[in-house]
Amino acid sequence: MADPSPYIVRTRPMTDLCWICHKNNSAVYNSANLEDHQKSERLKRQESHLLQVTKERSIYQGLVADSKRVVENTDWQLGIHEPCSENVSMHYSFDYAQQVHYPSDPMQPGPMYFLVPRKCRLFGVCCEAFPRQVNYLIDESVCIGKGSSAVISYVDHFFSNYGLGEVSVHLNCDNCSGQNKNNFMVWYLLWRVICGLHFHIEMHFLITGHTKFAPDWCFGLIKQRFRRTLVSSLDDIADVVNNSTQVGVNISAKVGLEDGTTLVQQRNWSEFLAPYFKKLPAIKKYHHFR
Repeated sequence: MADPSPYIVRTRPMTDLCWICHKNNSAVYNSANLEDHQKSERLKRQESHLLQVTKERSIYQGLVADSKRVVENTDWQLGIHEPCSENVSMHYSFDYAQQVHYPSDPMQPGPMYFLVPRKCRLFGVCCEAFPRQVNYLIDESVCIGKGSSAVISYVDHFFSNYGLGEVSVHLNCDNCSGQNKNNFMVWYLLWRVICGLHFHIEMHFLITGHTKFAPDWCFGLIKQRFRRTLVSSLDDIADVVNNSTQVGVNISAKVGLEDGTTLVQQRNWSEFLAPYFKKLPAIKKYHHFR
């Protein structure tokens, strides 16, 4: 049977909408009755923004391509390696995912709807070269929030237990100032270089609203598996993560257990680093740090 409404299109799901794009597009849309030079100015404003987005995206894609060439024809695996034992440069990306709730049942019984589920946050560090992503499962019993100290603790654990021993590292993350784009994260990376854990570190940020990258892909694979799996415990979430792909893209790492037992040490890095470094003013306006 022919489609009775061929001109009706369903809106695709969208996240991380860019506020600048929204304002510029609205300005262009509402410029029908303006002078030509005013229309041109609005178009140039949006074009300039998109050129910047494309430039930052190309930098990210170039770093990923370089890291893939490094691991070609090698048998390297994520694991414990001596710091600066491999004279190579590697790229990693990290981000938080939307928290999941358990117990979770695809065929949810009615009475379960009214219960308060337990929360589990996900923090992923992705090595696009393989690709592999280590997903930290943060049960609410061991959660210390989503601030800079928590992010640094997980990144530090990743380097110690899953890094490749590279001398140079490039990092990509989103522009959240409370988690990534802050003085504490910059201080931590400086501390790693001072201590000889890396010789060279660069941190890059994509443009706000255009930050879709490898961790989001890995989180999407986990969510697809989670939605059709009966989950009753933290171990079940770990199984969902490990079995979300046939080739083992996602790896689970529990930060703690349901009884409060801590498996990944979470330190107060902000208090530890503050006496030794000075703050960088207007840090939010920068997109690249070395």
